Amino acid sequence: MILDAAGPEEIRTAFAAAIEAAGDRVDEIGGIAGVLSDAADRYEVLEMQASTVEHLRDASRSCGTAQAAVAIAAAELRAALADFDAHDGAVAEAGALASKEILMGDGSTPTGLAGPTDSVPGGAAAEVQAAVTDRLRVAGRMVLRDGERFAGSGFVAGSSGELVLGAAVDTPAGRQVHLAVPIYPEDKRAWRGGHAPSRESVVDEDGEECAVDTGADATVVLDAADAARLPEVVEDVIARAMEADRRFRQIVRDYERLHAARIRLEGARHPGRGREAMGLDERVRQEARTQQRRRRGVERAVERLNPADRAVYDQRQQRIDAAGRDAWNPSTDAEAAKVCGLTVDEYHEMRDLDRIPYQQRTAVQSARLDQLKHGGGTALDPELPPLLAEQAALVCGLTLDEYREMEALERRPKRLHTHAEQDRLDELDAAPGGATGPTPRATYKLRGEYLSMLRAHHAAKTKLADARAAQAAMDATARPLDEATAAELARVTAELEAVSARHDEMAGWTSASAEIPARNGGALVVEALQEEDGGVSYRVDRRPADADEDWTVGSAADPFTTTAGGLRKVAKLARDLAGASQPG
Repeated sequence: MILDAAGPEEIRTAFAAAIEAAGDRVDEIGGIAGVLSDAADRYEVLEMQASTVEHLRDASRSCGTAQAAVAIAAAELRAALADFDAHDGAVAEAGALASKEILMGDGSTPTGLAGPTDSVPGGAAAEVQAAVTDRLRVAGRMVLRDGERFAGSGFVAGSSGELVLGAAVDTPAGRQVHLAVPIYPEDKRAWRGGHAPSRESVVDEDGEECAVDTGADATVVLDAADAARLPEVVEDVIARAMEADRRFRQIVRDYERLHAARIRLEGARHPGRGREAMGLDERVRQEARTQQRRRRGVERAVERLNPADRAVYDQRQQRIDAAGRDAWNPSTDAEAAKVCGLTVDEYHEMRDLDRIPYQQRTAVQSARLDQLKHGGGTALDPELPPLLAEQAALVCGLTLDEYREMEALERRPKRLHTHAEQDRLDELDAAPGGATGPTPRATYKLRGEYLSMLRAHHAAKTKLADARAAQAAMDATARPLDEATAAELARVTAELEAVSARHDEMAGWTSASAEIPARNGGALVVEALQEEDGGVSYRVDRRPADADEDWTVGSAADPFTTTAGGLRKVAKLARDLAGASQPG
């Protein structure tokens, strides 16, 4: 990169070119990660094989990791440039002999320099010292209050590409640490600390003014003492999470043992079909659990409606639930047809087509199902039936006509949008009213999750209804058992249900958490999440000062997600910024 450089300016130019090249790749790789993640979500709605969807998610996570690595490389190049300016470049500017060793550096302090600022004239010493410890190069744009002085910065990358940014600030009352959790690589340059306005107007590369998110709403300001004790807090969370994971793994083993015992006993009720009977029970349980999760995703947005809109929403929802809350009820075909915006005969036709595995449908059948079930759209981009569209419009802060306009724009690939169409879509996405979050990004996420969960919940009602019908048909063929076998089956079934309940209470839920109060209100929240297959992931988020009682980690925006090792790096960053050592 710089082997042929003959002077400090050529070296700086080479660094700048490398930094720009790395920066360009960050957004490109992040875009690929986002496309793959969206594809996984959409293919899940299409009911594709779970393993296929998981491969897509793995690919998305890998791209996120690559994005973080390139973002780190770009930041390291910036730090290298700052280090060059403070050391070898400073010597050259001061008129020292510009030998290759001085210009390129040999890893040691150049001769004649006792430290990084000794040869820098006058008041520039403080700026050079800040550059040495300012890995984010945020010193020049950090928003400081009267009497405050910037003291250094650093960052940590998460497992999905997101970053934790940190900066140390010396105040008249002592040192404080600003931690932003999380910041996406493309938003890193807009971060200005916790005292900045949450939105700011800037001029883009085309000379047009646009608003950017500064990340201030995601930033906690901690006293140095609280930041310094974060490693201790983190170790406690990790220890409690690991103990919970140990108990969870035992529950998994108990479940597998009881599951095998019940299959054996079910074989007495259903000779040769014990595993099938158990499979139907598991299918119903899993489908019901998934529908409940989707409904909770819908309700998170509905809870943010104002009272008047919520009353209208609930009134319509009663009509929808009359046909079945998570599955179509038996003998309510007329009500279900109304919810689907179809005649009863069309509803029956749609249900029959929906029962054919999508790999086995003819092109004609698929087209007809799209017309009936998706309003002429597809499973990936459906047109919601009237009742559900009215609900969605209310949540999105739109009229029904505006919502239909947004649906139509979203069905077209973004690459085919004109500038005017994209501007209109952005305007509809950001409509005031409806369900809103604390920031524009949070509002977009809240509404997007609502629409995704609403569509998936509605589309899967037939699936759960069919599973329950098959379960009932299987139960009708059961043979009577002798008293001892019946008692054993009852005992095993009860124990299995209890173990399953404990499994569901832990899998995917918080197993340990801690909070550290912030000087700018709210708190830094650290939590451990129990993974369904065993293992623990860790999340870090800012609970805002005005958070309501329903706030949870990730409810406003995606949190910083990492491993135990990554969490320890975040804690070390905070501790280092709180003290005199240079952040790593």
